[in-house]
Amino acid sequence: MKKFLMIAAMMLMSIGAFAQDGKFAIGADFNYLIDSNSSRMAPGVKIQYEFVESFRAEANFKYYLKKDFVTFWNAGLNLQYVIPVAEGFNVYPMVGAGVFGATSEGHDGTTTFEFGGGAGAEYFLTENVKLYFDAVYQYGKKDGVKMIDNPILSLGIAYAF
Repeated sequence: MKKFLMIAAMMLMSIGAFAQDGKFAIGADFNYLIDSNSSRMAPGVKIQYEFVESFRAEANFKYYLKKDFVTFWNAGLNLQYVIPVAEGFNVYPMVGAGVFGATSEGHDGTTTFEFGGGAGAEYFLTENVKLYFDAVYQYGKKDGVKMIDNPILSLGIAYAF
């Protein structure tokens, strides 16, 4: 876990070395993990950096609200390819990896490496404010047991600068 967090921090710091004229965005979102047994909601935050035209990296964190005495959290890094569709409207496929954790009352928490892929769309309301929607499928296993194997829908707002 410590090694992964160190690698993730180094990746984020190195993003700035690729280009000097990148574009940042920071946002907040509402996430919905779809599960046939126990769907969950989560507030989340993200930061994006466009390091080359049409390519950007994104770091995100989600904290799933407690349900049935269990809480989940997810921290991840994604790579996105932005495709302009119309003035102020973009779509983007994405791939990524991260760490998924679960904690239940009275028990130690557990974490696992997860990876995923999906797509999203964004619409700029103004030059700096955008709405976005992401649909991502995440998968992670630990000791042969699936920790996460679900789609996640995100709806949010971000400020680009």
